[in-house]
Amino acid sequence: MVAEKMDAARRLGRALAEDSNGAVDSVYLAGSLTAGLGNPTSDADLFVLVNPGAETDADDVTQYNVDGHRVDVERYSLANVEEQVERIITFELRRDGLTELHKLAEPLDFVLRLRTSETVVDSAVLSRLKKRVAGSLAAVQRTAINHAAIGVNGHLEDFLGAAAEGDLDTAAFAGQELVAYAGKAVAGASGDLYFSNKWVYKQLARTAVEGFPMEAFTAYQRGLWTEGGTDEAESLVRFVQTCVCVSQLLGAAGVPLGAWPSWTPDASPTQGLWRNPSYNVLTTTDGVLLHWELHRQLLLKEPAAYVWALCDGRTEKDIVVSVEHLATQVPSLAALDSARIASILASLRHKSLVATEPYHVLGMV
Repeated sequence: MVAEKMDAARRLGRALAEDSNGAVDSVYLAGSLTAGLGNPTSDADLFVLVNPGAETDADDVTQYNVDGHRVDVERYSLANVEEQVERIITFELRRDGLTELHKLAEPLDFVLRLRTSETVVDSAVLSRLKKRVAGSLAAVQRTAINHAAIGVNGHLEDFLGAAAEGDLDTAAFAGQELVAYAGKAVAGASGDLYFSNKWVYKQLARTAVEGFPMEAFTAYQRGLWTEGGTDEAESLVRFVQTCVCVSQLLGAAGVPLGAWPSWTPDASPTQGLWRNPSYNVLTTTDGVLLHWELHRQLLLKEPAAYVWALCDGRTEKDIVVSVEHLATQVPSLAALDSARIASILASLRHKSLVATEPYHVLGMV
């Protein structure tokens, strides 16, 4: 069924180009099917790029029935496409411009679809655009992970508010999207870039991050955690923060996420250190940004951000060992010895970013 649907879309794309009297520059097939994520009920999405002078036919969507298969045709002017590609590959996040991330949903979706597209009718412009995206993959990946992180930010307030009131049903509803965005960050940092959240399970299955607790992810995302009450709500927030921390740090370093020492804290730490779970983690042009909505922002250098992220119930000795392990793949950590790590931890504790007991995030609402 999928093969027939894609073939119908290819035939339609070639026919639209041939009948356009030169208005069509190129055509490509994109979406969940070409990304290897769709199923027999997924629509075939055909993208038609229109030459200058034919803009009256551009920037609209039409549905076609081709031999019983629905094909959605989206038309874009070349100027529009150029603008969307440049906007994503040149975007640089600044600490005072987090709202700009919300505005990137449409162009980011467009560029990620273009990246996994199948060319139906080629042109010099389309080939150049695809090469431009492929050559700027690190920048595209960074923006995709940041967009997932800001998605976490958007649902965290709803989750915390409901959980703090004991309304676990509403918290579970908000938590589903919250955890899904965390999973998107993990998938994106593993190189599996696609915009829609609905395929996150397929993405995590095919990226297969070593050591990633898929059972815990599933339980949190499906809302099974509610049986454990508000204590499990606290654990969910810490897990989401871990997913974003690891994705931002190792993703930026180009290191496989399986290198992270542990995704879940020690169940019964005796003298562990804990990071403040209220902070979201984003990668900016100036460093690693810890952002607590409506409260506080702090910018950390990469080594300090790693030390902070490792404060997930680990003792100082365990953190030193973990840094030594990560330093074999992350050059910026090579200069961190036990004395330097102790100094960073003291500074983090002074700034209330780390404590000797787990933070109760629901009590901070």
